[in-house]
Amino acid sequence: MPRRRSSVVPVSFFSFQDLLLCLIGIAIVIAMTLVLQVTNAAVQAVNAAAERSDVTIPLDERERALRERVAVLVAALKEAAQRPDVDPLAERTSLRRELLLKAGELEALEIRAETLENQLRELLVENPGAAELREYLELVRIRDGLAAQLQAMEQRKEISFIIDRTETVRPIVMELSSGRIVVTDINAGVPYRIAAGTEEAQCNQALRLYDRLRDGQPAYVLMIVTPSGIPMYSKLYSAILALPEVTRPRVGLDLIPEGSFVARQFPGRAEGAR
Repeated sequence: MPRRRSSVVPVSFFSFQDLLLCLIGIAIVIAMTLVLQVTNAAVQAVNAAAERSDVTIPLDERERALRERVAVLVAALKEAAQRPDVDPLAERTSLRRELLLKAGELEALEIRAETLENQLRELLVENPGAAELREYLELVRIRDGLAAQLQAMEQRKEISFIIDRTETVRPIVMELSSGRIVVTDINAGVPYRIAAGTEEAQCNQALRLYDRLRDGQPAYVLMIVTPSGIPMYSKLYSAILALPEVTRPRVGLDLIPEGSFVARQFPGRAEGAR
């Protein structure tokens, strides 16, 4: 028998599902918007409450002192960070290393010179007639020994100072000896000799040179005095005391033996030498 066709029309739910999904999406968007608005309002309320608490609640004396201390430490750290990273001990270590290297090179040269002298002596033994050459070598040896002694004496007379480069106030060196003043700027390293005129005129000229060298920067006068320069020191110190207190420089003092010097370009003279 043939089957009977059903006359019932099937129901479709696709449109209802689409509508339901749209409603759910709209609800989620509205909820997120409300959450964001509530969060912003809460943050603004907290900030306003914090500002009101800072304004209305007075600081305790101990808390104020701690905050001032923290501000001072922060400023000190910033200033230390801006300073140049210069360590005097590191500079001394590098100089010592360089001196040791030069000493090794000098020792190698001395060994080479001794070897050559031995070879030359052997040649002289093989050729006894070369008496003049032998005398010449002896004179050369005596000359080298005297030159080494003279260099050692000059090194003992030259006075060197170790300057801390991190200091903001730099010294202007005034070397005082009999009848002359040698002014040296540590930064420039160029000495100026003042020898003309009376001692009072030399002192005044040295102070004018000091003003020109410091160029408005923090500095002080470092007097290096030999025994023969004590009268000059007295006149220069009196001239400094006569200046107005506002422009009067600070003074440092160091004594060195007669004949010693600081500026290599103007070596010292022994007392009584012309």
